Amino acid sequence: MRRTTFIGITGSVGKTTTKELLGAILREVSPTIMTFDTQNGRFFVSRLLLRVRPRHRFCVGEISVNSPGTLWQDARVFRPNIAVVLNIARTNTRKIGSLEETAAEKIRLLDAVQPGGTIILNGDDPRVLAMRNRRPELRVVLFGRSPEFDVWADEISATWPARLSFDVHWSGGTQRVTTQMAGEHWMTSALAAITAALCCGISLETAAAALAKVPPYLSRMEPVVLPQGAVLLRDDFNDDFCTLPPALKVLEQAKAQRRILITSGVLDPQSRTKDRLSSMGAMAAKSADLLVFVGPDCDRLAESAIEANTDPERVHSFPSLPAAAEFLRANLRTGDVALLRGYATDHIARLYFAQLGSIACAKETCRKEILCDHCHELKPGLEHASLVPPPSRPFWNPL
Repeated sequence: MRRTTFIGITGSVGKTTTKELLGAILREVSPTIMTFDTQNGRFFVSRLLLRVRPRHRFCVGEISVNSPGTLWQDARVFRPNIAVVLNIARTNTRKIGSLEETAAEKIRLLDAVQPGGTIILNGDDPRVLAMRNRRPELRVVLFGRSPEFDVWADEISATWPARLSFDVHWSGGTQRVTTQMAGEHWMTSALAAITAALCCGISLETAAAALAKVPPYLSRMEPVVLPQGAVLLRDDFNDDFCTLPPALKVLEQAKAQRRILITSGVLDPQSRTKDRLSSMGAMAAKSADLLVFVGPDCDRLAESAIEANTDPERVHSFPSLPAAAEFLRANLRTGDVALLRGYATDHIARLYFAQLGSIACAKETCRKEILCDHCHELKPGLEHASLVPPPSRPFWNPL
């Protein structure tokens, strides 16, 4: 596989979106293979390598930290020519104790880069920037929002319903980039993909044209139109607290008749349940005109929102998903934009499918680590799917 360039991507958030964006760019010029869906855990890197063929000019792989030591095991197998580090956040704190320990795990990807390779780092993240001297013999390329970096962006715009757009500067040239991503927080993924493509010899113009055609990935701030005419921003893949503020910022700044938050809560192992719910309730109160809380924590979240001077008439709590689904069917309307988030075990995506018709699954909690979109137990009726205008259409593909 001497003709194949192997590109490894790691980071606490944004790996899959970065992989999809970069893969779309590289496929414009050469045969490319990449990690399937979000299969970035142990053994999946080896499966990816077994799928590579001599015709593939590029191989893009997600390398994750599932527990201490697992990233290094996968990185030694993958041995990238190019390594991309996106960010260090609190998404791994259930198995790794601190941000410093997370950074110590992520940096091991750089140790596996082949001689003569390239390291691409997010200069806006101090812990990632500190990795620049790990392998001084390799080429280091920095990206971010500062003109001091090799690839940098400014003139950023991302106020819903507009999508993320920005100017990219590289080696004296400038290119306007327009994406389909919802929210400014996708800047890191988009800029990382562009930087990696540039390091592979792709022109800035080609990269920008390719990014404009890539839709948001499934359940990562994915806009879907409901039969009632409302737009639902599905952000139900990640339930970590660190991903909540960027999503709420999109909702808070959105231009819409009504801004609605639908949630069952967020996960933060480092804080007490009471503090976490109180903080989330206050943040939600600032971001939305209508709050819909679902699940066992619904009443405590509602109390926190009301304590933050929210009009009680704007707050609704439902212990069960069916009750919440019925309320949304009756109250959502054209002009609304709603953000959908929740605990992974709640599988709150069922509220979306319930707007399209009947569903077979009514479990209160579920330990499956897959999206409802891939679960055979969901069995959505989709009786109202014909009311959804193209190109937004329901997706259900059981694994």
